[in-house]
Amino acid sequence: MSDPVNRSRFIVTVKTRDDLTAYFPYDHFDEAEAYFQKLRQKKFKPRIKQLDESFLARIRQTGYPVLNMTFGTEQEAIDFQNEVKAQRSRGLFIDYTKARQVTLAELLVRYLHEELGHLKSKDIIAYKIEGWLQDSGPLGVELLKAYREDLASQNKKVRAAAFQMRDSSTALLWLHKKLAEVTTVDIEDYIKERLEAVAPSTVDRDIDILKAIFKVITTVWDYNLIKNPMTAVRRPRYFNERDRRISSSEEEKLLSALAQMDLERCLEPVLSEMADDYVAGQHFGSLSARKKVMAVVRSELREKAIEATDVVPYLQAFYYFQVLTGARRGETMSLTWDRIDFTAGTAYLPETKNGRARKLSLRQSLLDILADLPQDTEKVFDVGIDYLVKNWKRACDSAGIDDLHIHDCRHEAISRLAESGSFSISDLQQFSGHRDVRMLMRYSHLCASRLAKKINECFNDKGQHRIHKGRKLLRKGATISLTEVLAYEDTPTALDSQPVSTLQPASKEGIELKDTAKIYQFPSRQAA
Repeated sequence: MSDPVNRSRFIVTVKTRDDLTAYFPYDHFDEAEAYFQKLRQKKFKPRIKQLDESFLARIRQTGYPVLNMTFGTEQEAIDFQNEVKAQRSRGLFIDYTKARQVTLAELLVRYLHEELGHLKSKDIIAYKIEGWLQDSGPLGVELLKAYREDLASQNKKVRAAAFQMRDSSTALLWLHKKLAEVTTVDIEDYIKERLEAVAPSTVDRDIDILKAIFKVITTVWDYNLIKNPMTAVRRPRYFNERDRRISSSEEEKLLSALAQMDLERCLEPVLSEMADDYVAGQHFGSLSARKKVMAVVRSELREKAIEATDVVPYLQAFYYFQVLTGARRGETMSLTWDRIDFTAGTAYLPETKNGRARKLSLRQSLLDILADLPQDTEKVFDVGIDYLVKNWKRACDSAGIDDLHIHDCRHEAISRLAESGSFSISDLQQFSGHRDVRMLMRYSHLCASRLAKKINECFNDKGQHRIHKGRKLLRKGATISLTEVLAYEDTPTALDSQPVSTLQPASKEGIELKDTAKIYQFPSRQAA
């Protein structure tokens, strides 16, 4: 084990001439000497010396990797060498030096390169990490630029450099600290700053990503830390659990509005083609003149175009699928025809939010709806997520429905099953796909009224109870099953009463969709 090496800077000074003072890195002594000689030639009396501000402790020992650590004083370097030697002799040594040689920002780039491909939500996590680097200052921007150039050189997808849709942060300079120097305070300062700009749930997801990154750093990449800064990070408190139900009237209005959206989507190409054919060969003095004529033509041809349009009701079918299966939006939109078994009445989901594959149970009415959809596409619902989200909002606005999210359909589906009283908690868990049964406790309130009724029935005066030490107790013959306890009185909904054989009025003549509350019925594709 060699003595510590002085890696301090060289300084050249001239007495009473501070303006001539110059510093040189420890490995640039030739430059310092040249500057020294230059000053002497000018008749100055310079001095050159090496400072005592940085000492490298280098430990070479058989059977162990070489250790290099820099300290501010020579004594600290000597103490470190002695401590490592003593700990190794007792088999207690833990190497913390790696964490002092790399910044967290550099490790974030490594995480993007090595770990992203294994993650289910890789696009979201990449978006978040790249945003952190972008906001962390010039060093982060350079790292991000180099990362993107590396991706481009490998012909991999490169995310756009712009982050206009993201709420940026100004509290991320700590990303460029050495890993061992990052503290809980640094991360909590970031949390406080973010809470002023975004919702607590968004900050909570940021914390989840950081915890996952630190777990890989410390357990997979073997960067030892005396204290993991994420251990003591306090999460923001919030409650965003929704109990939004869909009433029968809302359901009817929503289906009618979705029918209008389905019609408009399928009608547009037909109407455009008919209008173009109608004005073919005509000449217009200007573009505005053509637009005026086309508006009149389209209005006159609209009813005829409706007659010629084969409506594919993807939006309506999507709503039915959600409230009849309780599937998540992403699960439904990624579903392909080859994963639907019409004989068994199931839909296979190879990848879900909790990481496990599962099968959806499809009731016959839903199978009838799916059978009427065109099956010449790979996906069951051949529309994009953006189109779905945009038109869901438009349909809600058109129907006068406030604060209804697509995910509320999942809550509605599970609630309807719980209200039926025919399913146990384990049945509900299998239906919903929740790994933790505690997530289903939010539906327990749906069973409260039914439970109270069953308790009254059990403790009536018909010989179902006995008195013991002043208390009424159930007799053995008065047992009730879990299904009976959870059962509710059946409450019919618009969905239950809605015929599913067709989703389109028998006659299209003279109808004004915007003025009718009728539910569009599915066209018979076999008849077409």
